[in-house]
Amino acid sequence: LLQLLVKFGKVKKVLDIGTFTGYSSLAMAEALPEDGQLVTLEREAVAAEMAAGNWGAAPHKEKIESRVGEAGDLLQQLADEGACFDLIFLDVDKPGYLSLYQTLMDKGLLRVGGLLAVDNTMYKGEELSGEQLSVNGEGARSLNEGLLADDRVHQVMLPLRDGLTLAFRQH
Repeated sequence: LLQLLVKFGKVKKVLDIGTFTGYSSLAMAEALPEDGQLVTLEREAVAAEMAAGNWGAAPHKEKIESRVGEAGDLLQQLADEGACFDLIFLDVDKPGYLSLYQTLMDKGLLRVGGLLAVDNTMYKGEELSGEQLSVNGEGARSLNEGLLADDRVHQVMLPLRDGLTLAFRQH
């Protein structure tokens, strides 16, 4: 799906927030044109090293720039550098989703006409269970409510696995 979004949107600049194994980064880098660029953010140095190892001999690894640190700090650095992305994939700590989303939008990191893809927005189907939400479930709910209230985006939630929300920045 991420590769299809990159190709369909003629994306050249991607931000991947939450590297972990590097699978999503590499998948999107493969779909980017030769002059495409992907920046991936990871809090844990060990995970970033594992991801770099997984990219290993991949022919598209030169398109990937890995940054290690807290997402909020790294987003501020990117904003200070004037970065702006066509596609952003958000898949990190769910309790921080809304704050990160607000930073992306308020700092202009997602360009008008760009697409935000957020993983796990139906966190384990917790809202459907009727039971008390976990901290991650609350984080997903907060983001979902924030997206619904934000007229800068048009969004749709896809019921794939734990839910994937696509938010198109319309202004």
